[in-house]
Amino acid sequence: MRQETYTLSQKELQRVSVISACIKGDMACARAAGLLCLSVRQIKRLKKRMREDGEAALAHANRGRPSHRRLPDAVRRRILQLARGSYAGFNDHHLCEKLVEREGFSLSRETLRRLLRQTGLGSPKKRRAPAHRQRRLRSARLGELVQLDGSSHDWLEGRGPQLTALGMQDDATGKILAAQFFPSETTFGYLCLLKQMLRCHGVPLAFYGDHSGVFVRNDDLWSLEEQLAGKRQPTQFGRALEQLGVTFIAANSPQAKGRVERL
Repeated sequence: MRQETYTLSQKELQRVSVISACIKGDMACARAAGLLCLSVRQIKRLKKRMREDGEAALAHANRGRPSHRRLPDAVRRRILQLARGSYAGFNDHHLCEKLVEREGFSLSRETLRRLLRQTGLGSPKKRRAPAHRQRRLRSARLGELVQLDGSSHDWLEGRGPQLTALGMQDDATGKILAAQFFPSETTFGYLCLLKQMLRCHGVPLAFYGDHSGVFVRNDDLWSLEEQLAGKRQPTQFGRALEQLGVTFIAANSPQAKGRVERL
């Protein structure tokens, strides 16, 4: 007997994993409904469907079928003819406007863009002047934004081990809110500085730092719960800031947080 092969999307594979756990009794329907953002009734329907027809039953029913909203072939050919002829050189936005106003077509710019790209027609790009970079203004008040960074250096000039200086500096006034030497740049060191700053100056509105693994997740590993939620779990330092209600802003360049870099 000939067997058919089904290709499941990432979202459908996640559903298979969760529904399989429900069928085995390893997960309650309410828990599965929360992970997949579905109702408990829908989870029960998916369980029944998977028991009867297997994993392929969770594939989308319209797989391999053309969409009902797809433009007719004659309309697609006419649009491509106009794009190559009367409206050659028009960008996507301008071309969409002319097709709607003059030719009487009813389509969105995104639909037109996909059609043009599928046939190799790209939107003409205009050469623009480079963007002017402007120095970022200081924050308006003390405690509104705190810059933090670490610097590894031979601070003892050969008379001891190499240390890393960690510091927190107020963006508005340039005042040093906390600073201390540590063997290396670690989560423990920044949490010690955070504790020191909170006791002396209170809770700031936001921190401004780099993309260090202490502050943000730089790996590409996503757990199943993170994939289903569409959000990654924070680092230990990031979790502490969430509990305090403090925002962390990751700078895209050292120059963006130049004050603490110069410090």
